[in-house]
Amino acid sequence: MYGDIHLFSLYNQFMNMMEITAQMRENKKIEFKDQLKIVILLSVPAILEQLVGTAMSYIDTAMVGSLGYKATAAIGVVASTTWLFGGICTAAVLGFSVQVAQYLGAGKNKLARQVVCQSILFNVIFGLCMALIVVGASFYLPTLLGADSSICRDATLYLAIVGAFIPFNMMAMLHSGMLRCSGNAVLPSLMNISMCVFDVIFNYFFIYILNLGVAGAALGTGMAQMVVGFILMYIVVKKEKSLRLLGDESWKINKEILKNVVNLSIPAGLERVTLSLAQVVMTGVVSSMGAISVAINYVAVSAEGLCYLPAYGIGGAATTLVGQSIGAKRKNMAKRFAYLTTLLSFVLVIFMSVIMFAFAPFLASTLTTSQEVIDGASECLRIVSFSEPLFAISIVVMGALRGAGDSKRPFVLNALSMWGMRVLPIIIFTKRYGVIGVWVTMTFELVFRGIIFFIRMVRGKWLDQNSIK
Repeated sequence: MYGDIHLFSLYNQFMNMMEITAQMRENKKIEFKDQLKIVILLSVPAILEQLVGTAMSYIDTAMVGSLGYKATAAIGVVASTTWLFGGICTAAVLGFSVQVAQYLGAGKNKLARQVVCQSILFNVIFGLCMALIVVGASFYLPTLLGADSSICRDATLYLAIVGAFIPFNMMAMLHSGMLRCSGNAVLPSLMNISMCVFDVIFNYFFIYILNLGVAGAALGTGMAQMVVGFILMYIVVKKEKSLRLLGDESWKINKEILKNVVNLSIPAGLERVTLSLAQVVMTGVVSSMGAISVAINYVAVSAEGLCYLPAYGIGGAATTLVGQSIGAKRKNMAKRFAYLTTLLSFVLVIFMSVIMFAFAPFLASTLTTSQEVIDGASECLRIVSFSEPLFAISIVVMGALRGAGDSKRPFVLNALSMWGMRVLPIIIFTKRYGVIGVWVTMTFELVFRGIIFFIRMVRGKWLDQNSIK
């Protein structure tokens, strides 16, 4: 009985959210309390979705960590590379999701459905190309990154398997993003919870029953992505009211849609590449410090994700709300949504930072059994906790800018911050101070990044930089 009441409440909340988004599209006045409501209703499922994604990484790390620090280091040495290619895929699908938000905001539902068709074709072609590149690179990258010979084999296996499942990961990201940008934040969250459940089941089977170790972790995650990816595609194509295909769409290449994808995704892709290459460089620096340092860095990075994940969830909501506002030609509302989401993220991440600082040793201990790694990772987490609220500001503002079609400036700001304030100082100064020096430098960089993105938002020029025609 209680479960029925809970589900009914969720349904009512979802319908209220859809009603408010409809009012926005129809250019009706929306009270502040309703604006706040829709921000929260979109943010909570998006935060949950981010939590699930982080949980999957956390589960992989914890399960592999039980095999020893070398297994953790094997994943850690190629983690920045998986983030690089994952970031490229995320940027690629962004161009489709933002178009869906703006076309629906403008009441152009048929164009939104055309975007769905184009995205499916793109997913197949681009996803396969990326898979081939990553699998091929997996045989050389661990050695190039300076990995210890004792972990190179496991690192290669992990990266190759992750690469092979890229098309399915893209499929899940693509259709999840489209549902969210249509105003349906509940279904993507539920499906990503399912992905986490599948991940645990598959991981346990491959790692412990079949004794595949590090390779088993990659297989488990890949299988979970594949199952959920197909389910999400079915929901978008057959069930979602505003996006399901009606049979009047063309499957021919649409140059205008792809041009918009290029305008949105290339700057976002370059941004991801720039940030991820910076991570690769830093991984190379840390790798030269030994397997223990790699393990400390990876455990700290995995645990840190729990702190700022609300920001990525709220940033997704910001993209949707700002995108629909811009599509409805309501710039003032777009600005208000940007401010509301940024404030909400800042407050939530302050709370998360306090928790991370207080429970750093516990968080690290859930990911590894090595006391040396636990101690080092705990120190890193406590250092970076002071910068997380400002990092949250940069994440949400970036989401708002993308929703408005301002795709070039986030790339410039991120590149400036990451390479100028983090990578170069680490290469020049911090190697002598070990992995702790790397994290001190990162803390200062995240503060700087938050400040420059906040300035960009306040100035308001991003409202006139729409790349979608």
